[in-house]
Amino acid sequence: MAETLSILLLGDIKGRHALLAEQLVLDSDLAIRSSEKPHQFERPLDAERIDLVIGFDGFSEDVSQLRALGYRGPFLRLGQSDGAADEIETIELPMRVSVLIGRIRSLIRTFKVREDPWLTIGPYRLSQGTRVLEGPDGQAERLTDKEADFLSFMHRARGEIVSRDVLLAEIWGYNAQVTTHTLETHIYRLRQKIEKDPANAELLVTELGGYRLVEAADKADSNGH
Repeated sequence: MAETLSILLLGDIKGRHALLAEQLVLDSDLAIRSSEKPHQFERPLDAERIDLVIGFDGFSEDVSQLRALGYRGPFLRLGQSDGAADEIETIELPMRVSVLIGRIRSLIRTFKVREDPWLTIGPYRLSQGTRVLEGPDGQAERLTDKEADFLSFMHRARGEIVSRDVLLAEIWGYNAQVTTHTLETHIYRLRQKIEKDPANAELLVTELGGYRLVEAADKADSNGH
């Protein structure tokens, strides 16, 4: 399973909006939240956790508002373009749901690679496209999808403590067969790769209620890598 993608469906929550939400939520790797306009994020971090905003006709007016609220990701309009030279990707309907989901994934993946191909995580750099983790001495190791998704999600949390339940839901999806033991096993293996002393973690630390990624600037200078 790939990283869970968080989709904000914006507009009138009745009619075609509700029908689309019901269809998209059937994909276990998509987390769909619906909102009427105008939308407000409860916390600044929430804007960072949205991978894509989807709207229908007349969507252009919402772009500047969401940007002002801190959302930096891509936009997708379903329907006809209004002709404005904006940053919204437009897909005309009707379209099969499976094809639409494929386009959604492609749009998010392309945006991430183009806008932020490398994430700086302590003394490491993580390529979002290839899942390669590059160390301060130039050594490189390809992470598993789950390891890369985990580091990417923790990076987006910007130093906040993330609970185990949130991590299980975001990285694995709401899978009844996945337990906290699964999470702890992945963290143990990941610490073997990123910590100088895995038994005394300094980068991926355990906190009361969850985990936190410590990315202090003095841990490393990744410029030039």
